[in-house]
Amino acid sequence: MTRSALKVVRGAALLLGAVLTFVLAPGASARVLDKDLEGMVAPTVSGDEQPGTIRGGHYSPQAVPEINGPGRVSTVGNVWLKTTNIGVMGNPFPANSSDPSGQWPGPSGNEFLFYWGLWVGAKNPEAQDPAAVRRVSHNTEWRPPSLAPEDRIYQSYDGQVGGQRDIDDDGDHQVDEEFYNGKDDDNDGAIDEDYAAISQQMYTCELRDDTDQAVNANFAEKHVPFGLLVRQSTLAFAVPGSNDFTAVNYDIFNQSGHELDSVFVGFVVDQDVGPTSLDRYFSDDLAEPRVPQGDFFEALSSVDANYDPVLCPSDTIHVRGFSMTDDDGDLGRTTAASSFLLLGHTIDPTGVKGPRRVGFRMYRAYLPGTPFVQGGGPTVDLERFQTLAFGLNGAVAPVGIDPVTGLISEERPDESTKTDYFSICSVGPYLHWQNGEKISVQVALAVQRCDYTRPVSDAATGAPSQERYGAMFANAIEAQKTFRGKYITPPFDQDDTNVPDARGRETGLKAIPGDRYEKADCRDEEGSGPREVNDDGYTWFDFDCDYCTGVEGKLLKNWLAAAPPPNPDIRLTPGDRRVTLEWDNLSEITPDPSSGLVDFKSYRIWKASNFTRPVGSSGPSEELWALLAEFKLYDYLSPLADSVDSNGDGVRDTLVLTAPVLLNTQTNQRLFPVDIAPCKAGSTLEAGECPPATTAPGDTAYFHGLRPYQIHPGVPAVDSTYKTAIYPIGRYRYDDPNVQNGFVYFYSVTGKDSTGQRDVQGGRGTLAEQEGRRSAVESNGVTPQSSTALAASDSAIYVVPNPYRGGAQWDLTPNAADPTGTHIDFFHMPAGQWTLRIFTISGDLVQTIRYDDLQTNGKPQKENAADGQATWNLISRNGQDVVSGIYIFSVESEAGTSRGKFVIIR
Repeated sequence: MTRSALKVVRGAALLLGAVLTFVLAPGASARVLDKDLEGMVAPTVSGDEQPGTIRGGHYSPQAVPEINGPGRVSTVGNVWLKTTNIGVMGNPFPANSSDPSGQWPGPSGNEFLFYWGLWVGAKNPEAQDPAAVRRVSHNTEWRPPSLAPEDRIYQSYDGQVGGQRDIDDDGDHQVDEEFYNGKDDDNDGAIDEDYAAISQQMYTCELRDDTDQAVNANFAEKHVPFGLLVRQSTLAFAVPGSNDFTAVNYDIFNQSGHELDSVFVGFVVDQDVGPTSLDRYFSDDLAEPRVPQGDFFEALSSVDANYDPVLCPSDTIHVRGFSMTDDDGDLGRTTAASSFLLLGHTIDPTGVKGPRRVGFRMYRAYLPGTPFVQGGGPTVDLERFQTLAFGLNGAVAPVGIDPVTGLISEERPDESTKTDYFSICSVGPYLHWQNGEKISVQVALAVQRCDYTRPVSDAATGAPSQERYGAMFANAIEAQKTFRGKYITPPFDQDDTNVPDARGRETGLKAIPGDRYEKADCRDEEGSGPREVNDDGYTWFDFDCDYCTGVEGKLLKNWLAAAPPPNPDIRLTPGDRRVTLEWDNLSEITPDPSSGLVDFKSYRIWKASNFTRPVGSSGPSEELWALLAEFKLYDYLSPLADSVDSNGDGVRDTLVLTAPVLLNTQTNQRLFPVDIAPCKAGSTLEAGECPPATTAPGDTAYFHGLRPYQIHPGVPAVDSTYKTAIYPIGRYRYDDPNVQNGFVYFYSVTGKDSTGQRDVQGGRGTLAEQEGRRSAVESNGVTPQSSTALAASDSAIYVVPNPYRGGAQWDLTPNAADPTGTHIDFFHMPAGQWTLRIFTISGDLVQTIRYDDLQTNGKPQKENAADGQATWNLISRNGQDVVSGIYIFSVESEAGTSRGKFVIIR
């Protein structure tokens, strides 16, 4: 079955929503689709309208801003995961979008996820109806807080203006007090002026379970909301070691106005594994409950803040996850497997209100179509709550989890039961969840190689075979290390009590105003007894009895990994047999999130051509990308020998800034910056601090965050006031003349280095280089167009190809948005506004195309003033493929009327 086909029925499993009619791909077999997802078709829009905008003075009753395509897909790493703002991750709506769900590597057409949905269950002590006490808000019962334009998905990157982590971006003596959501969260009159942008690509949005759209949706069971707010952040990393997973952080806030009890956070996870070009690729999957999981030990470096030669010479990495594999690797076409990782969640080391340690409460893999009473999936809220709490109908203890180790104990199913499995897992319970309190959960979709030719288990131990699953375990360990981060001295810390006061004390407690009480941890119980907790500051405790989970004077900073610079923002302008690329200087000004250093090295320009849109692909694959040029930055700082004696004592102590020079590494051609005004909108620079467009030796430039940093690691006495200016798109420009009109091309500009890793040799050093990911989705494609200048000199409008015989070189594989996958083009179209009409030889109107109509790629026919080309996808105004024959066209414009004819041969 192709990627455009749907899961249509899951029998009794997860029967939740209203039934709408979907169109299956021709000849496709039926695929299971959760019933609660069937009602979620976004409204059709036209012109400049966006999903969720007001139409006719009101909103469409099921207006969901962002499930249509092209949507928000994480593309900087190898796992391309789609984010939505309706409680599901992935793309279970292929009729609305050809976006990948969870593909690896990149836009390969190999899927490893259909979707996962967020479930939150709780007991509501305020409920008057006994049937409403235990409820679960699940899947698409989460909606944007409103239908206002600001309630959408936002994209950012680590180092973005206003989004620097641990930095007071707005100068109000608070740090990261906002969430990137288009709203004034701290009521200071500014919007998104100081939030934390994490990872090289981050998508953020808010969800609620009590909107009119959630409550009034036509579900099989009436939705009873709690009054919860979810802040969802999707995080993707480009650096090797962290680029084979994409993570999601859920911050869940109780805004019900009262206490909720016995709270569980869970996920229904449908991991479909295989190439989407295969029919029913999802029907031969096998659950792997114990892969990857376990506790793994790693020696610590002596420079690690957590290192202690006696107490903490090594580190323990706790991995909690489960996987889905193919039964045989689809005869070599499926080379990897999908893992769902539980990276972290809110814990209570005392065990009073929540779990003491990170781990699943329950886990089960489900066969589709099995009734709940026979161990199948739940269909109503009472069954869902029971599943999250225990895992199985009639169970009195959590199912699938070893009570001692907390690891998943469920066995791998027999290979004879291969099918379209789905899984449900949960964490909790959280007791007496007060109004205003938050529960956080961090999960990830990780994909890595699985050697299907090797044995499933180790012959000696019976454990999962490292020969088969070793790469998956290693990937999960790296994901866990990236999430956990490392211990740092907080640059924003102004209160000594905000950091641990002794080794091993990881938990800080502070009493409510006017209160005080005594508390003891395992170390106190061995010695001095309980200590006082008051409202003056934090008192730190070692509740987990581990000397290695707290470092004196430092805090654990999550999501920390060295990274290449973010790719610059680019603009592509198609011309006549030419494409112009323009970009900003983002890569040059963004410090590494791990080291805080700016160490930019070069820009690399990539181009992809010969794209045919293979089934399931959302953009050019890795093998289509070719390097056009690399522009390397040559010595933006002078050597130490050329430094300046600043105080006249005979010692050269200050480096002199030299103007940056970007040279083509092959031709030595210089890339000249365009002389445009620096400083982007939203810059935090003060008036008068923005430097000129060019910087002469000895001048001082300024960085957008006003945070001093060392520019040249390994070279002493660098002036810490060195900073760089911000320039918009257009700072750099590159023309590619090696293109043909009518063909689609993709471009990507990557930044290189910025890891901050350097082996210092002789006072300078060699960079450990890393590069941003080259990537593009189909909507990023650009098509060179015949120029209107040609129309002025030669008024004859003509058609290419003529005759059209099918199978043109530029033909693409059809998909839902482009049902023919092909087009014919009209060259020498006139300047200004025009209307193109196409007729049969007998004079019947076939199609009308205007200059501002949208093409199948979502772009207007006239993409710019010089665009002299129009395209037609061979679909009639009645929505049908046109047949073979002779056709006549007429183009009306201010210049007059032009006519011609062309032939189609099917």
